[in-house]
Amino acid sequence: MTTTVLRGSVSEVASPRHRRNVALWLSVGWLGLVIAAVVLAPWLGFIDDPHRPLSGQPEEGPSWSHWFGTDQLGRDMFARSVWGGRLSLSIAGPAVGIGIVVGGFLGVLSGFFGKWIDLAVSSVINVALALPALVFALFIVTVLGQSYTNVTIAVTILTIPAIARIARAQALRFAAREFVTVSRMMGSKWPRLLFREVVPNVVPAMASIAFLAMGIVIIAEGSLSFIGVSVGSPSITWGNILAAGRGRLEESPHIALITGGVMFATLMALNFVGDELLKRLDVREARI
Repeated sequence: MTTTVLRGSVSEVASPRHRRNVALWLSVGWLGLVIAAVVLAPWLGFIDDPHRPLSGQPEEGPSWSHWFGTDQLGRDMFARSVWGGRLSLSIAGPAVGIGIVVGGFLGVLSGFFGKWIDLAVSSVINVALALPALVFALFIVTVLGQSYTNVTIAVTILTIPAIARIARAQALRFAAREFVTVSRMMGSKWPRLLFREVVPNVVPAMASIAFLAMGIVIIAEGSLSFIGVSVGSPSITWGNILAAGRGRLEESPHIALITGGVMFATLMALNFVGDELLKRLDVREARI
């Protein structure tokens, strides 16, 4: 009787964890598929030219010849979704990478040294986070002009203060730990304490946040596209595909909905992988 109860308890405990493991691997698999498609797009023969008009009937629904259907000009929507993802990810990747390096550096310095350095960095971070993000990005793109480089600059500036806040919280956390105190009492100088004790423990947090930040940047670019200030034509992003298809939802819903589904699945996968890394690496999110 006791054995049966124990087995039932173990099964009930293990089941949610097993489901999360399955969801994690599905998320990783989806991200791998998306990344492979967007990176290898120029060499995959089954992906059509996204700019070539009239490769099919205008606004044709999904079929074997056009998996995601065609748009108003007869362009293949599968090809446009792949190439749109290529540009969206090429905006998000550098933005998050620079945000991790710059924001992480500032946050770690602020949390580790404290005093006037913390005051100066925290003041800048708080002012930046107080600004409405979309309005700030809109201002940057409007002033600099609509291009891939300027949109990337705009979303990069948005990522730096948020990541710096998280890095600061993690640096504060580990700088107060016993192993850092013991190392300091043994005569270790600040470079060793910073680069051998604190930074290696902050890096896992930054790796986890990178996935979450990627999703936020993709959404930010999509928001700019919806108000018409993201990268201009003929460049393609997921955001401007959705913006172009929103006026045809009644007549041809596939133009926006299928690409929107791909974008949604990618965002969900990024958030799930980032969330799982936060839990498995025992990282506490800072409130931003």
